[in-house]
Amino acid sequence: MDAWQTILLAFGGNAALIAVLGLIGKSLLEKLIARDTKRFETDLKAKSDAAIEQLRSDLQIRSIEHQVRFSRLHEKRATVIAELYGVLVEMLWEAESFLSPMEWAGEPDKKQKHHTAMNKLVDFFRYFDKHRIYFPEEICASLEELAMKVRSHVIAFGVYVGFDDQSLNDYTRQQKEKAWNEGWDAIKGEIPKARKLLEDEFRHLLGATANPALQGTLRLPEARP
Repeated sequence: MDAWQTILLAFGGNAALIAVLGLIGKSLLEKLIARDTKRFETDLKAKSDAAIEQLRSDLQIRSIEHQVRFSRLHEKRATVIAELYGVLVEMLWEAESFLSPMEWAGEPDKKQKHHTAMNKLVDFFRYFDKHRIYFPEEICASLEELAMKVRSHVIAFGVYVGFDDQSLNDYTRQQKEKAWNEGWDAIKGEIPKARKLLEDEFRHLLGATANPALQGTLRLPEARP
């Protein structure tokens, strides 16, 4: 007879004792489970709170990094726009001076002005081509169209400035006058309108309010018949 049997016999060996022991064991087990569950819930909440806080911190850091990158990009774009607009305006100034029918005493002659205008066109195309990544495709297309329009008029009239009028026949003199007049009309008519549209888009890129009606309409005005 083992020890447990002895104990059971000592207590009468009745089933009541077994039931009591069972209830005590169950109660202890439930308390242990409740304690462990509470501890698990507390640990889980602490880990969850820490993970949420870490995620919030990571998101804030990424947001700040994005804002910094965006700010730097905007500053760079603003610099590029200012410099590109500068070379664009200088190119238009020299083209207008070359194509102008008015000439003042002491000014360079047309041959010199043609050389200067062509150099300014080259300056513009080089700067624009190196920085076109900062602009939407639509604005790039409009800038190219504007510059090519100016270039075509400068070249068309420039063909004749290397010759004296006396060396030209009637036909070539008429062609020279035609190229000159068409270039001047473009410089004073359609070119300023295209420039104004580009100025509005530049302001929009810099954060100013642009006229929504201008969006998608950055094409050069049609030449007058």
